[in-house]
Amino acid sequence: MSNAVFSSCPVYLPHTRRHLGSLYRSIRCHVFSGSILPSGYLASVYRRNYSNNFPSGAKKPHRIASTGAEIVGESGQRYIIEKVLQKKEVPGTCVYLAKDGEQRFILKNTHDFGYYRDIYRRLSTSPCLRLLHDTVPNQSIFIYEYLKDDLLTFARKDLPIVTTKRILRDALRGLEALHDQNIVHTDIKAKNIMIDWEKEAGETVIHRVQLADLEDSAILPPNCNVLGKAVGNWMWRSPEAHAEARVNTSSDIFSFGLVCICAVFKHVILAVDPKTLPEGVEAQAIILQRQLSYFGNDESVAAFLKHIGDENPWGAVFNVLWNGWDETTPREPFALWKGVDPVFKDLIAGLTDIDPGKRLTANAALCHPWFQLDE
Repeated sequence: MSNAVFSSCPVYLPHTRRHLGSLYRSIRCHVFSGSILPSGYLASVYRRNYSNNFPSGAKKPHRIASTGAEIVGESGQRYIIEKVLQKKEVPGTCVYLAKDGEQRFILKNTHDFGYYRDIYRRLSTSPCLRLLHDTVPNQSIFIYEYLKDDLLTFARKDLPIVTTKRILRDALRGLEALHDQNIVHTDIKAKNIMIDWEKEAGETVIHRVQLADLEDSAILPPNCNVLGKAVGNWMWRSPEAHAEARVNTSSDIFSFGLVCICAVFKHVILAVDPKTLPEGVEAQAIILQRQLSYFGNDESVAAFLKHIGDENPWGAVFNVLWNGWDETTPREPFALWKGVDPVFKDLIAGLTDIDPGKRLTANAALCHPWFQLDE
């Protein structure tokens, strides 16, 4: 059982409160074997006016650096910007690829520089987390060593199961290190697990596996939760994160369970192609339906509804979805999937329980038999 203790104590993530209009579209209807959620039914779920508030004392990052610009780190090391890899949703924050000679680095400028630098300092001894190589405090820039690949891409390779287990185990060790410091990641997904590897004598050799992207993480005091924020990516987030309810370390665990399935099956099971959806049906409705179908049961759903609370408008949504199964739209419990290792099924059951209070802790998951095999 999870060691997270749920309470009403709120912890709001600095800078990450985005305008919900940019994150969600209202789910206008959802076809459920003739049962339809009418247009506007879920609109009240989304109508919250959040803004990008900067915490006291935080600096807004400097303007976007141009290609060829030189950045001097606090250590004195110099980095030349090669290209912008990503422009984040928060204005002025970017991810860059840079070089010093032949060595590559990832640079990120961020709001709340001091807050996240404190998080990195707490984690200075963990080899399974992508930690800081250098910083540029006057420009709110973090600098990391470059790792060759991410798990979302790497998992597509024809890998022996022992290699997949090693990657997942090291990523889980990174997550354990976070949780041991009362830090919740909030954005666990395959793309945030970085891998350094090489081909040696025709074999794939893994040098490093690190859990990355801690810039949306939050320090949780004991008995506290993140509230009022749909943290993480739609396809990877926990059901309570979808509901903007109490999110804590157990929410990271649910997302990690989805990562494990992706790594083993080479498929993101909650991915939805918008082009395949019937008119008026939103991807998020399909994602929630699949979560309940694969991982829910009467007991866990009842506990989940208690967890999010009677006043949460998402409760009605989950009730409608859970009660929509029939002979033409049956549930597809992961525990009944054919051709899946039963030990792996047991691990996933512990990671993805719809009831947050019954999920494994990172430490307990590391002790699971699936991670002990093929040593």
